[in-house]
Amino acid sequence: MARSSPQTERIVMLMQLLTDQPTTARSLADIARHLGVSKPTCYPMVIALTEAGWLLRDPVTKGYRLGPAVVPIGEAASRAMAPVEVARPLMRDLADDNDMAAVAFVPSGADLAIGEIVQPVTGRRGTLGLRLGDTLEIAPPLGAGLAAWYPPDRLDEWLLLGADNVGIDHVELRELYRPMLEVIRARGYAVECADQREQSLSATVAGLRGTGVAGQRAVSALREAQRRLPTDVVVGEIDPAADYRPISVNAVAFAPGGVPAVIVAVVDARTTMLGRDVIELGGRVRTAAAAVTERLGGAPPLGS
Repeated sequence: MARSSPQTERIVMLMQLLTDQPTTARSLADIARHLGVSKPTCYPMVIALTEAGWLLRDPVTKGYRLGPAVVPIGEAASRAMAPVEVARPLMRDLADDNDMAAVAFVPSGADLAIGEIVQPVTGRRGTLGLRLGDTLEIAPPLGAGLAAWYPPDRLDEWLLLGADNVGIDHVELRELYRPMLEVIRARGYAVECADQREQSLSATVAGLRGTGVAGQRAVSALREAQRRLPTDVVVGEIDPAADYRPISVNAVAFAPGGVPAVIVAVVDARTTMLGRDVIELGGRVRTAAAAVTERLGGAPPLGS
């Protein structure tokens, strides 16, 4: 994992702080406290961002908030996230119909970035501690829904990363996951479950990352939470009469050429569900992802 500079980390943390509460102006003292540095240390950065229009300084309170120069940046980012724009209305339906948060995961190099989070109309639901813009490493025990569509060489890379993370031999991990990946590809969606009886995954992530933490520290916290998951998170065949508590039910939407464009998911079930209900939920997620694929003019990889 590449290491960023301390100054870069501070900029990321500052922008995240102001984004979380965009109408609240923050004093220089507040900013310095949040960044864990002295006021003289962060002052040049704040001034430079203000001069660039990324921040505005209130003439009365002397506090800082997001400036007009970030508006076109956000608009450009939104246009670049075309698959997420296409998926958003379908995610609203998934969230409302299932009373769960819907999340769009966007492939970004070796990671998945959180491109959108949609809450149901009934109120806020758990998101596994994830926030918009967070990134997760595509490595076992997570990412099976995407890995099920990988060509052999890319699948090997995924398994090798997992072997490092969970401490299981690459060959053994392949034999463990092979039948489950075949099931996932055939049915068109993945289910991931974790034992949350002692502590929810959301609480684990929150405890690792801390309040308002972004940037490299957030990445490190999320990857540590991922490493703590057992290898049996991925569910193969679903028993209609058994109990499950999904942390994610997800399906891949494809762009032209069979390229994965976005993973549509509902996450963080609040209670256990019967297998037959999980199967129905998976079907709805699969249908939503298929609709995104169609609207993007895409198709699953050849041979699927």
